[in-house]
Order: sequence, then structure tokens, then C-alpha cells
Amino acid sequence: MTTLPMAVSLAPVLCPLCGHEYTPGGDSCKQHGCPVAFGGCATRHCPRCGYTIPDEERSATVRFFKKLLGRRAPMTAGTLAQLPAGGRGVVERLEGDPGLQSRLTAQGLAPGVRVHVLQRVPTYVIELGETTIAVERRVAEAIRLRAFDALD
Repeated sequence: MTTLPMAVSLAPVLCPLCGHEYTPGGDSCKQHGCPVAFGGCATRHCPRCGYTIPDEERSATVRFFKKLLGRRAPMTAGTLAQLPAGGRGVVERLEGDPGLQSRLTAQGLAPGVRVHVLQRVPTYVIELGETTIAVERRVAEAIRLRAFDALD
């Protein structure tokens, strides 16, 4: 019994590194020396620069990560303390005493400002444009956010 190689997509692909347009699989993979160029390869190799990317249609790993990351619901509202490391949001309002609000505003933290959480432990480190500041947990809980994805 002989097995047939998997069908190879004949649609041309544009290399994201060098911009070369090529047809993945077949001769371009064989010429580049791909050891699985007979059709079982789940990557695309640019024949010009050698840049390799996963074939999103054939790679089980890519499908798994798309499914895993696709499940996440965007944060609708909350505090800076609820945002995970790497998360982004937009300041909706500042809560707490007027002294705290004025100190945060003086550091550039005001309604409408986009924030990026760099770390949460041992203290919250956030980035506001070109400014990086650290705040303690009680301060992070006083900063109300709306989701970054909710922007127009």
C-alpha cells in the first residue's frame, strides 16, 4: 500500500521578511534543502532568504494556539489591579482621595490615557506612552479602566 503526499497549496505566498513572492512546497522546498519537502511539511520556507514560517492551514500547533487565544474575552471594565501583565487598557477614571488623584495626574495618569502593564509583582509597573511608573496595589485598585480593544 502506498501513501500519497498531502496536497500542497498552489497559492503564492509573500515572504514577510524579504517580500519575495513564491509558491510554497514542491520544488522551492526541495531546492532549499527541506528534509520533509515531499509534502508533509507544516512550514513555509522562502527560497530567497530562507525565512521559515508555520503554514497556518496545515500546522496543528498554529491551529491549537489560535483556538487557545481566541477564547479570551476582552476585558470590558475593571481596575488596573485586575489587568494581567502585558495587558493594555485606557484610564476611565481615577478613584480615591483627591491627593492621590492629583499625584497620579501629575505623573501623567489621567482619563483617556492608554496604559500597558509591564509587571504586577512585587509592585505594579505600568507604561504610559514614554513614561514608566510603579504603583502599589491600593493605587492600582483606584485606577478604573476600560478595555483597550473598546477604542474606536
